[in-house]
Amino acid sequence: MFSFKRVVSLGGIIVPPRTSLSVNNFSVCQCLPKRHSPYSSMDSERYSSLVKSVMSSRVSSQTPETLNAEDGHIYGPVVKAPTQNQDHQQGKLFHSAVEDILTSGASREDKTPSERDEYPPEVQGYLQSISHVLADVSAVRAVESTVQHSTLNYLGIADCVARYRGVLCVIDWKTSEKPKPFLGNTYDNPIQVAAYAGALNNDSNYKYQVENGLVVVAYKDGSRAHAHQLNSELMLEFWKSWLVRLEDFAEQK
Repeated sequence: MFSFKRVVSLGGIIVPPRTSLSVNNFSVCQCLPKRHSPYSSMDSERYSSLVKSVMSSRVSSQTPETLNAEDGHIYGPVVKAPTQNQDHQQGKLFHSAVEDILTSGASREDKTPSERDEYPPEVQGYLQSISHVLADVSAVRAVESTVQHSTLNYLGIADCVARYRGVLCVIDWKTSEKPKPFLGNTYDNPIQVAAYAGALNNDSNYKYQVENGLVVVAYKDGSRAHAHQLNSELMLEFWKSWLVRLEDFAEQK
């Protein structure tokens, strides 16, 4: 089973070497006592300031080019172009608006025209795009919430944990200029969702387990967003991919 918000960049996650990354670390919902952490003998102070993120900082639109930029963040400094900064700012505004909608308990369609206009014009199209998805979101449990996997030594910030069409999911909101109608178009996003879920499931601050995920791709022109559901079987596969990423990173160290 598993747990992870934008699994942020491998440059910030520290995985002690020669550690076995078990698939069982995804979830603690098995009826077994928690096992002794293999990291208990590590110098926690040495690593605490370095464990900031796991995979890549949140980007508003993921493409092969932006994934290369994320690799740059992992392996060295990245100089952001003006358009990247603009996209990043739009992404922040979009997430802030979604957070406001989710915490207020009202969907965008429930708001009056004047209330809708309170959001920046740069995100109005994105909000219109996801309006049909928000209509199916209920029982919000967490928004922009930090999750930590103490055994695997990484943390991140989950966009949202809520029920989508009745199923409890870790939800990741993404923006894109181009249509992404298929899950494969979302590149590493499902791996990030699995990482967030894995961290949440092993974080004692959360009293529930999440085994499903949802990647929502919003479009600036307001066209209907694509919502890609990840059932428990898919999540487990992406969790395995996440463990491979961690192991590769550990070997580099």
